[in-house]
Amino acid sequence: MRAVSRAAFRAQDNTRAPREPAAASKPSAYAHATTLKPMVDFVPPPPFALPPELPFTRQALDAADALFPYSQEHSLEQVTRLRAQGFTPDETANILSLVKARTRALSKFGDRARTMFLTEHGAQQATRPVVAAEHAAVFARAGVRSVADLGCGIGADSLEFARASLATVSVELDPLTASFAAANLADFSGSRVVVGDVTNFDPESFHDGTGEAVQGIWLDPARRDLTGAVKSRTGRIFDPEAYSPPLSFVVDLAKTGMPMGVKLGPGMPHEAIVRPEDIRSEANPHPCVTAQWVEHEGSLVELVLWFNALAQEGVARTVTVLRQGATGQAEDEGLHIHKTTLSSPHSAEQVTPVEQEQTRLPSPGEYLYEPSGAVVRAHLVQELAQELGANLIDPHLAYLTAAEAAQSPLAQCYEVLEEIPVQEKQLKKWVRERGFTALTIKKRGVDLVPEKLRASLLAGGASKKAAKNQGYNPATLVFTRVGSGQQARRIGWHVRSVDFSDAAHVSSSDTKNSAV
Repeated sequence: MRAVSRAAFRAQDNTRAPREPAAASKPSAYAHATTLKPMVDFVPPPPFALPPELPFTRQALDAADALFPYSQEHSLEQVTRLRAQGFTPDETANILSLVKARTRALSKFGDRARTMFLTEHGAQQATRPVVAAEHAAVFARAGVRSVADLGCGIGADSLEFARASLATVSVELDPLTASFAAANLADFSGSRVVVGDVTNFDPESFHDGTGEAVQGIWLDPARRDLTGAVKSRTGRIFDPEAYSPPLSFVVDLAKTGMPMGVKLGPGMPHEAIVRPEDIRSEANPHPCVTAQWVEHEGSLVELVLWFNALAQEGVARTVTVLRQGATGQAEDEGLHIHKTTLSSPHSAEQVTPVEQEQTRLPSPGEYLYEPSGAVVRAHLVQELAQELGANLIDPHLAYLTAAEAAQSPLAQCYEVLEEIPVQEKQLKKWVRERGFTALTIKKRGVDLVPEKLRASLLAGGASKKAAKNQGYNPATLVFTRVGSGQQARRIGWHVRSVDFSDAAHVSSSDTKNSAV
C-alpha cells in the first residue's frame, strides 16, 4: 500500500554531514541500511525504476538510535539536542519523525520496529507480521516461488514473503517510501524494490532478481487518502474504484489466471466481493475465488480475496482467527501461532435463512455465545452454530445459545445467570439492589448506547458507596431484540464469562485449530 507522499519527509542530501560531528555513541543498529545494496544484476522493466537513496546520513541514523524511544514529554529537549549536534531544522524534523514512527510501531512490529524505516502512516497501514506470515504461507503452500508485491508501502508483506524464502519484486509509487521498503528488505538477497505505477505491471515481462518471471501477485490497494489542510489525517475510501489501484485492475489481472491475493478492508459489502464468474476468461476458464476474513488477537484486520491457484477449492468464504502464544513477538523463534478456521462452500447470497422455529432463547444455567467479528462479517454464524451444537436466538441476530458450554476461539462463551429488566428505571433498581459497582454492557439489535446506559445505571453515587462497603463487584449485561414487527421485543440477561480452565467446563470445539 502506498503509505505516504514525499512531503511527509523532506528529502536530504545523503552525502552532507552535519555542520558539527555528532556526539560519540554506540554503533548504530541501522548502519547496514544507510546505503542500499547495489542491484546491478537487476534491471527493472520500463517504466519502472530503482528507488533513490535513503534521505538519512549515517550521523542522522545514529542520532535516531540515541533518541529511541520517542518521548513527547521531552520533544523540545530532543530538538535542542539535535540542533546542537549540527543538524538542520529539516534534518531534525526527519529524525524525530522516524523515531516517532518507530516508537508507535512497537505495538505492531515488536522490537523489529526500532530497526525499520517507517512513517507514521506507513506503519499504521502496514500488515501485522503474523498476518503477513499467513499471506506468505498461502503462496508457499501453492508452490509459488516468487511474488510481485504491487503497492508494497514500507514492505511489511514483502518482509514475510522473503522470510518464507520467496523471491520478491516490490512495487511502490512513491520514491521515498520505496527507498524505505528497500532498506527494510536489504538483508534479503532475493528481494528487489522498484518505483512505478502498479497499473503498468505486465506479468509476462516482470521478472525477479534471478531473471525468472514472477509466479504470483500480491496487491494491497491504498484505501485511505490524506485529508485536511496540511494533509495530516487519513480518510477511508469506500468506493472500490477509487482504490489505488482500482478493484477493476485487480479483476483484470485475475483474468490472466495468475495466482493472486488482494488485501481489502474487512467491511467490504458481500455484494462487492469478486465472484468466480467475474474473472472467467479464455486464459482463465476455471476461475476460483475464496474470500478470507482475518482476525488477529481479537481485532478484525482484513478481508483477503484469493484468486485461482491460491483460492481454496470448494471454499467461497472462510474465517481465520490468529492467536499468538505467550513467548514474545512474532519474530521470536519459539512463538506458536494458533490458527482457527471456519469455512463455507457457498457465497453469502446462497445461504438459506434460518427459520424462526429453529431459534430459541437461553434459560438460566445455559450458555450464550457472542461470535467473533470475523464470523459475523463473513456471514458464517449459522456454520458456527453447527460447529458448536448451538441455536440462533433470532434469525437476524448473531447471538447463539446452547445447553452445554464449548470453548472456541471463534466465539466468547457466557453462562446465563438470569433474565433482567429492560426498562431503565427497573434496571437501575436491580443494579442497586445487587450492589454492582462496574458494568460491561453488550448489545445487538437494540437502540441503546452502552456508555450512556452504564453511566445512568451507576449514577447517584450508588456504585461508589457499594464499592466502599463491599468492594469491586462487576457484572456483564447483554441486551438484544428478538422477533420482528409487532412481535418484536427487547430482552436482557445477566451473564458471566465462562472460565474454561475450570474443570466444570471441559467441552471444547476448537474448530480446525492448529499451531504453526
